[in-house]
Amino acid sequence: MQICNSRSVKIAQDITDRLMEILGKTTKLDYLKEAFSADSDLIRYEKINGTKLLKEAQSKLETILKNKTDAVDKIADFVRQKSPGRLESARDPPTCSYLLAKDSSMAEKINLTYYEEFKVEVNLTETVIHFPVDVYEFSKEIKSAIHLTDGLDQVFIENYERDKFIFAQYFGSTSGLLRYFPAYYWGSTTNETDLYDCRFRSWYIEAAGQPRDVVFLMDTSGSMYGWALRVAKYTAKTLLQIVSDKDYVAFYTFNKTTQSLSCYPQLERARLKYINHLNDKIDTIDAIGASNFSIALNTAFDVLEQSARDNKTCDCQRAIIIFSDYVREEYTELLKRRNPDGRVRIFILAFGAPNQGDTSKLEKIACANNGYFSKVYNYGDVVPAISNILAVFGQPLSLNTASIQASWSTVYYEYDRQNFVMTVGKSVVLDHDPNSEREPFLGVAAIDVDIPQMKNIMTGMFSGIMYAFMINNNGVVILHPRMVPIDDYAEKPDMDINEVEITEDPEKIKEIARSMLNRTTGSIRTRSLVYFKNTISGRENYQDTEYFFTSLEGYPFSIGIIVPESERQEIKVDKDNKLLNKTLLMEAIQREVPARLRWKRYPLCTKNLTDTIKPLSKAEALELETDPCYPDRYYTMAAEVQLTQPVSDWWQSSQFRRWSTSVCQNYEHCIQDAYLVTNAGITRTYSLLGRDDKRNPYFNISYSLGVLKDGSYVQPLSVGVKVQLKALRYFIDVAKGANNASITLLDENAFTIFSTDQDYTPTSIEKFYDLSSNVANFVLNTSLFYHKYQVKDCQKLCKKIIPHVQNSAHSYLSPLRTITKFMSSIWKLFVFFLTDLFFDKGTASHRQTKWVMCCLDEMTYFRNFSKTDPVNGSVDCGGVCKKNITLTPLPNTNVLLVIDNNPDCVCPRKKRTRSPIITELCENNQVSQWRSDLSQQVCFEKLKSNLTSKETKWKCSDSSP
Repeated sequence: MQICNSRSVKIAQDITDRLMEILGKTTKLDYLKEAFSADSDLIRYEKINGTKLLKEAQSKLETILKNKTDAVDKIADFVRQKSPGRLESARDPPTCSYLLAKDSSMAEKINLTYYEEFKVEVNLTETVIHFPVDVYEFSKEIKSAIHLTDGLDQVFIENYERDKFIFAQYFGSTSGLLRYFPAYYWGSTTNETDLYDCRFRSWYIEAAGQPRDVVFLMDTSGSMYGWALRVAKYTAKTLLQIVSDKDYVAFYTFNKTTQSLSCYPQLERARLKYINHLNDKIDTIDAIGASNFSIALNTAFDVLEQSARDNKTCDCQRAIIIFSDYVREEYTELLKRRNPDGRVRIFILAFGAPNQGDTSKLEKIACANNGYFSKVYNYGDVVPAISNILAVFGQPLSLNTASIQASWSTVYYEYDRQNFVMTVGKSVVLDHDPNSEREPFLGVAAIDVDIPQMKNIMTGMFSGIMYAFMINNNGVVILHPRMVPIDDYAEKPDMDINEVEITEDPEKIKEIARSMLNRTTGSIRTRSLVYFKNTISGRENYQDTEYFFTSLEGYPFSIGIIVPESERQEIKVDKDNKLLNKTLLMEAIQREVPARLRWKRYPLCTKNLTDTIKPLSKAEALELETDPCYPDRYYTMAAEVQLTQPVSDWWQSSQFRRWSTSVCQNYEHCIQDAYLVTNAGITRTYSLLGRDDKRNPYFNISYSLGVLKDGSYVQPLSVGVKVQLKALRYFIDVAKGANNASITLLDENAFTIFSTDQDYTPTSIEKFYDLSSNVANFVLNTSLFYHKYQVKDCQKLCKKIIPHVQNSAHSYLSPLRTITKFMSSIWKLFVFFLTDLFFDKGTASHRQTKWVMCCLDEMTYFRNFSKTDPVNGSVDCGGVCKKNITLTPLPNTNVLLVIDNNPDCVCPRKKRTRSPIITELCENNQVSQWRSDLSQQVCFEKLKSNLTSKETKWKCSDSSP
């Protein structure tokens, strides 16, 4: 007997009633609705002022950044003030005591103590010294740098005492020496070669000069064939490490003609993806034919001039870097015509065997154009040559040292602390002296800024799924809750804001980004995708949200906050509210098992935001005199402890235990766990079993309480219950009676919740749309219950080969991990939804061979809840038989009931293979969407009208006096 439409509606209602009974009684839902109602005398709902919240976030971040720049200024000032006298003794620097970072006996020489914020054992009164493996420890340059930085220990200590958010301070010299605080052992347990060189780190590179427009010219004529070309290619790749995302580069090869190495003939932003693209292309370079220097030079000048006319570059420092072995003439007339003011610096690196040919003309070209000439005969010559280039780029800073500003790096992954950091650095440069041959650039002072600590500071300002993010003036994401490492690859995340914020209308996020890059203040409403993991899993949904944004005054950053429509109001409690009675609060907390009641981890701090962040403990929560950063949020949490206490009392009662057993026809431990989470940050959990039942899979019923206030719904809390899967089967069997129809339950993302189909085995999470069959096509397409559309997942880098095993069970092994899912629901706020099957095993496996730029992944979503009538359809199964399918939504849920009235008819089906759609860089046709904003800094290069090599005694080559 087939199940008709009216019968399917009855089955759906019966299942809903059963599950709603379990949820309602377990969580005392009727009580919670009354306690958190808009008419409550104990609490009030207040509209969130996004503009006010934004100003508070702006103020806090500006305070944090000012503390960091003040500290780095002190380091730079110390070195600069001490340098004149100490440099006089550079020819014979005195011997100073120091501790090597790689000294295996360090623990015997100084006391090392483990600190959680540093993740290693450190000494907070000592510094360590590090220098590259190819630099001689007792060379004059290293001894001079040690002498120059002697005494920095006290500056570092004073900085740390003023600001405990400073986790690393250091000074890197042009010699490669690094003095680092706090002292800790840099040893490796893997016996890997120490390749660290501070001069090639992003913080040093970005502070050592200003934004650059650079054209690379590599000679690929026949004379470069062999060893010379091999070293030149290695040098080019190394040089590409010293560019930052503030720089613009183009790369050309030349012999008789000049060719762009990449698909981008003009200057492009030196983003990580573009640099990787160029590195791949460098491997393909070969040498053949004769060279035409004049065509190559003209091409380089054309590229620089065209990009300046198009207003597409940073337009500050300009340079041409040439890789060659020989040139027939000095091209004096050409260079006078194309570079009359010497604004474009020309650096030349000569390759080949020593004494192979005359390189004097190459040297004259570099010296006549404010550049530098170096001979690079082998790999050991590469680092000194590049160091000379960096030093020349830093020369213009000496024109007005008082105006040198701090430089902020992009975010990178710090492996010792296992977190993302960014670094604020400042060049240490002596005043320009035209009568001195001494290089003015001494090195870079720097401080690490821990990104997770900044996130924690912002956490207390927001409830629920509100959050803040920050980008720099190049549009690169600095702070965002979704910015996390992918495996061990993402040393530099290198993400644009539209790669982590996905809006239903792509133009909206671009409008938001442009507004932030223009440093404007405002707000924009749109619908954005809500997800909390670093990659999109297929369980995300769009919400109505409002973006508020503004710039940070005096810093190259803009911030934004996201306020979902469901969280436009929040609970407020006055300090004198009776719910805050300390005696009652003490009683409620003391009789609770610690693991069952959790406070959101808000930082305690003083007004200057410099204390170490720590959790808000129960003891501190009871002390109302404690001055937390966010007292309003504290009062709300304290009140919510009182309001939700009856639910916890019910869970611990014998009456609840008896009922929980009987509701599932005496299935033991039918209800495994119950939990409650409030928007302000109170979490209550209770486990009837005391542990996960590994033998019986289970599912979740959850509910987001909706309160109607001033015409919009607010979500003050969510509740949930974990129920054994065998109970769901029992409810379905009772509802359908003796009918042999097969029943499947799908959620809003077309994941299979449960099925009575004989082929269904609850061992993993199934995506119904991963099954290619006529039945799946009818359910997902013909019925109109689902709507497919593509979402571009472009975070960081994608992998070209991904054997994809999707398993959501692993990420939902505990009820607490479902909290973000509850709080991000876009469904009717008076409905509950089934989230996932829960299993104790299952992981996602990934193996890759190559990283690429971007991939698309197709996501399936519930169209809407307006379609409530059942749908019948006949599905042909290869001409052998036909299935009669009935689709009926479970009332007021996100669940679709799929009834197969003819389960004996077998439709052919197979697992659909879903590979990412790869977009290569050239196909994407866009390295960066945003132009660098230099409005916050002075371009010293444009001030050098009287600064030429003829008027200084600075060296312009390794052989110049």
